[in-house]
Amino acid sequence: MTFLLTLLEGAGQEIPGTVKQAERLTRFAVFTRYPGISPPVTQEEYEEAVSLAEAVVRWAEEVVEACLTHPPEEHPGRGH
Repeated sequence: MTFLLTLLEGAGQEIPGTVKQAERLTRFAVFTRYPGISPPVTQEEYEEAVSLAEAVVRWAEEVVEACLTHPPEEHPGRGH
């Protein structure tokens, strides 16, 4: 996730702070793939992860919609 965000920033895409925090979701992928290597996820952790994931999806939808509405050639400073 961090690599993808770095690429997007390098291409001129502004990344909101909330989206940058999505890196924290990686640990849940590991925990669900290899159960038992850490304590179970708490309800609070679950709710925080879902909220963060939803924020990332909303942001991505907004970026895609903006690109569809205003193709990259209309944005000379934004290389795609």
